[in-house]
Amino acid sequence: MHQRKVTLAGSAHLELLSGVVQMRPEDAMFDAMLRGWRAQQKSRGLKDETVDDRERLIRRFLEFANDYPW
Repeated sequence: MHQRKVTLAGSAHLELLSGVVQMRPEDAMFDAMLRGWRAQQKSRGLKDETVDDRERLIRRFLEFANDYPW
């Protein structure tokens, strides 16, 4: 039986380039996670306003926590 690979919106391999060394890996991972999360929300048909509000909330939390891994 041959299985077909399905690429989901927001998958990590779509957001991060393999073989690339990040100068600030925590920031790169955080931004990639948000891009992936945004893509998943958009694929479910959520409005831009809803997605933007959620992203702002997460960015405010990061600013408040001011440390990784949150």
